[in-house]
Parts: sequence; structure tokens; C-alpha cells
Amino acid sequence: MISSKDGIIGFAVGDAMGVPVEFTNREILMEKPVTSMIGFMRHNVKKGTWSDDTSMTIATMDSIISSNGNIVANDMANRFLDWMENGNYTPGGKIVDIDRTTLRALGKFKTTRRSAVNCGCTSNTDNGNGSLMRMLPIIYYSYLNWLEQDRILKLVAGISSITHANELVIMGCYMYVNYALELLSTNNRKNAYAKIQNLDYSMFSMQTIRAYSRILDGEIYHYGIDEIKSSSNIVDTLEAVLWVLMNTDTYNQAIIGAVNLGSDTDTVAACTGGLAGIIYGIKSINPEWKIDLRKYEEIVEICEKFDETLYKINGKEINKNYLSRSDILRRIEIVNGDITEIPADALVCANSSGNLSRGGEGTIFTKAGLELENKCKEFDELEKGQAKVTRAYRINTKYIIHTIVPKWYDETEKNQNELLSKCYENIFRISADFDIKSIAIPTLGIGACGAPVDVAVKIAINEIENNFFRNDEIEKIYIVCSDSRIKKEYVEYLNSLI
Repeated sequence: MISSKDGIIGFAVGDAMGVPVEFTNREILMEKPVTSMIGFMRHNVKKGTWSDDTSMTIATMDSIISSNGNIVANDMANRFLDWMENGNYTPGGKIVDIDRTTLRALGKFKTTRRSAVNCGCTSNTDNGNGSLMRMLPIIYYSYLNWLEQDRILKLVAGISSITHANELVIMGCYMYVNYALELLSTNNRKNAYAKIQNLDYSMFSMQTIRAYSRILDGEIYHYGIDEIKSSSNIVDTLEAVLWVLMNTDTYNQAIIGAVNLGSDTDTVAACTGGLAGIIYGIKSINPEWKIDLRKYEEIVEICEKFDETLYKINGKEINKNYLSRSDILRRIEIVNGDITEIPADALVCANSSGNLSRGGEGTIFTKAGLELENKCKEFDELEKGQAKVTRAYRINTKYIIHTIVPKWYDETEKNQNELLSKCYENIFRISADFDIKSIAIPTLGIGACGAPVDVAVKIAINEIENNFFRNDEIEKIYIVCSDSRIKKEYVEYLNSLI
């Protein structure tokens, strides 16, 4: 089953890797290449911050979700305006970069309220990659709706023309979409390259077709690096993306290669990352990059909603648990003891504060060491029910999944049961992307947060069952209790279901 998060997270990671060094010369990067997430520098933003590329991609997805699987250009344009003016769809509440063509086109849409597809700029200077960077949702839409080439072209042209109506840009987007569609079908880079070489481009002018001659008439990946530009020009960007993708063999190689070409680093790396994510999958992405990516969980959640929307309009549903209830529940083991001693790939750390660097479970933070506390200081504050992955540092396990648990004793907090359920949902949602096969979960809500034991027990077991499909590779789930009385409650409820 196709999951958009492979490409979308791959795209967002590439974007965030490239943001700090956008417009940096290649020579500088070759001397000191970027190989990890860094912050500040060009845009003076925190590590893991993504730019307009990911913001407009998410806005496109949200439009399709809100339009029940339909493509409504005016709705997309309104969401782009919301992003541009209000900082929606951003990791920090304000936009990071916007190209001049997009700025002018959205300004025209706002003032004239013409049809959005008639607001895109058409001059020869409006030949940038500002619409290429939001084509990934259109790729998944076209694939899952089995669109023919005429409909794909019409769709690509319409979506691009919200901002970029230049024929050169539309053809570049059309090529990128078809390359990705072949990847989704065959996962073969050379097949995908052959497909775009053999497409019918007769609807475009000869001048436009000639602009892509290095891709269409030869093999761009055989060119030397000095012959590859990586500017924001649509042709340069597409050449750079294909060159990197065809000359690397892993996701991580592709992103490092794309970023260190210099110039328009965020968009080149994002567009490369989207395709590399399709090829290699989300689990292939450097875990540190996923940990550092801001709003990771929220991006994955919108990918789930997007996928469900597309499958639904085709009369299908996401498969939610191919295992029987008893098969799932038998993977749960109720134990007493110190959670840091449980032999699991990941430990869950309950926190009542959205600031992960304070208020977390003391034993975990003490044994993980100061490195964990320092890492948590880098993150944005989380809301109740959300979750975030970190390394486990000095604890003998791979990861810690931090989740923010509601407080039953606090009269200002509402919907505690729903928020505790959300904790389990997000634990399973993000655990799937880090190749976690076993997980140790404390008695979330019980104790300092004041949840009634019977309520917390039922939520735990029920939500583990309900959300197991989000990571159906988990082989063992430990619920770690603090005393025998609480353990007895869990065991009795679990046995009553089995």
C-alpha cells in the first residue's frame, strides 16, 4: 500500500537540510559539506526548520483533504494566502522564504479574486521552481486516481498556474510528476528516466522542449558536476535533481549530494528528497534528521489523512489491522520494574509539560544523562497528546518516545481521556518510522497525573489495539507498572479481552 509519508517526509527533510545554506556557493560547501541538520545561518531559524517548499506542499495536501479528495484551485490559493499572510503551515508561525513570482501571483489572486489558475505569472522571467516544489501531492493524487496523461497534464498545468503559468515551468513540472509516477509503479530510476524521455511533448513549443534537451536527448546523469547548475531556474533544478538521484544509491547520499551542490539548496534537496523517499522509504532516512525535523509528528498525521482521503474516493480503506484482536493483545506483556531495564527498542517517557527538557520521568532522564536534557532543549514545546522521538543516549536501548500526558487534577484541562488516547495514537504513529519492533510503555496517566486507574488501564489496552495498525511490525509491547496492585488491574482487563 502506497504511503505518502515516504515522499513527504523525504521532501521535508531535504528542505530543512538545505534551508540554512540556501544560496551558498558550491565551492564553499565542497570545502565544508553539510552532512547533518544545522540551524540559523542564511535564514536565522532553528535546526530542522523547513521553508516555503514544505509549507506549500502541506497546504496543497490540506486543501485536497478539506475538499474531500477534489482539486479546487481557489481553495489551494486561499490556503497559500493563509500561509503567506498568517504563517499557517509553518514550523514556527512565520514564513521562511517566498519567491517573487509566487508573491506576485498570490497578490493578484487576493486583489482581483479571479480564478486562481488565471493568476499565475507568464513572463520569461517567471521560470523558477516555485510550483515544482509543491507537485508531490499531485503525484500521489494522480497515481491513486489512475489518471491518464491528458488529465495529468491538465492537472499539473492548472496547479502550477496558480503561481507559475510559464510554459517552461509547466513542462518541467510535468516531467517531474511523470518521473515520480514511474518510481511509484516500478521503483526503477532508469525506467523512470526513460519514461520522461519518451513522453509526448508536442503540446509545448519547440523552444520550451529544446530547453530540456540535456535531459531528453542525452543522459543528464553522465554529465560532470561542473556542468550541473543548481539554481532556482526550473531547468537547472530539474537537471540537478535527476543528476543527484541517478548518481547516488541511498536516501542519505542523495540529500547530502543535493544540498552541497549549493545555490537553491532547499528546493533542490527537497525535490530530490521527495523522489528519494519514494525509492528508499522513510525508514532509510537518517534517524537524526527525522528527530531534528520540526513538527515531524504533525506532518506524518497530515500524510495519514491525505492517504485516507485518496483511498476513500477510490472506494478503498486503509487496512487497519490484518491481525486478529487476540493476536495483537497477546503481544502485550504486563510487567513490574524499572522501565530503563526493559529489553525494548524504545521506551516511552511520560511528561506533563510540553517543554521536554523538564518534567519528564526522572529515572529515564537520570540514566540517559545530560545529553538527553540538552537535546530536549532544542525542540519546540509539544501539546498534550503529542509525541517526539529522541535517542536514548546512555540507556541500553535505541530510542525514547516522549509524550505529553494530561493532568486529571488540573481543573483547567479538559478532555483528558481523549488526550490520553491521543498519546497512544502518536506513540504508534511515529514509532513505525524508526524501525521499532518492541516498545516499553509506563502506566500513562496513573500516579502524578491523577488518572483513575480503571480509566487509564482501559484506555491503554484499547488504544494499543486500535493503533497497532500504525506500526504492525511491533512484536512486543511491555506495559511497565510501578506496583503489583496496578499490574493486577492491567492483567485482569487484558485477560478479559483475550
